[in-house]
Amino acid sequence: MTEENSSEYKKEIKRIDAKYISHEIQHLLHFDKGFPFTFKEILIRPGKAVREYLGENREKYVKPIVFLVFAAVIYTLIIHFFHIEISIFNIKGFGKTSEWQSNLDTDAVNNWIDSHLSYSAMIIGLFIALWTKMFFYKKGYNIYEIFILLSYIFGVFFISLLFFLVPAKFTNLLIIAQIGAFLGQIYIVFAIGQFFGERQVANYIKALICFFLGIVTYKYTLVLLAFLIHFFK
Repeated sequence: MTEENSSEYKKEIKRIDAKYISHEIQHLLHFDKGFPFTFKEILIRPGKAVREYLGENREKYVKPIVFLVFAAVIYTLIIHFFHIEISIFNIKGFGKTSEWQSNLDTDAVNNWIDSHLSYSAMIIGLFIALWTKMFFYKKGYNIYEIFILLSYIFGVFFISLLFFLVPAKFTNLLIIAQIGAFLGQIYIVFAIGQFFGERQVANYIKALICFFLGIVTYKYTLVLLAFLIHFFK
């Protein structure tokens, strides 16, 4: 490319201004292609929608990482606005006994997780993806494609959970939040199973196993991290 052509190419790129930012926000919130459309499709037909994104049409869906981060931001803003206290990815269940407390620095780990939900979802998604790759290796999907599936799934999980957390806050009924968390986990298993073939019951059973092993591996990795932080403090 000559210097003259390079100069012409640079002139074609418009400056980022208020109009550009407004257009990007409208694109993200567009009901036919943006976040609402992606949320609806992944919620109603998660496996089919992600297969379509991977193999047929990527134009009408918000990119998976953008979708996950945007969903995590909405989730974080709303739970802070309504002062909702909930722990979904941390290890507050550990360290309750004096023996655990003396050997683990769970506060450091939990504080980081609670303030970096999108990263935490990616990490737990990676653990589930690794197990999913092992159990569904015959399906031919690579680890990156499975990670995309889980990014979409966790994005929907964040937003869907809000529809239970907010009513639970105003009614002071913990059971509503617990039902939401339970249904969210059922949805994750359902979505993974549908992705690999909605008509095969074995896929949903393997999806449940992958989800369980992913959660356990993630939690105990955090426990190990909390121990190392305490040990090297």
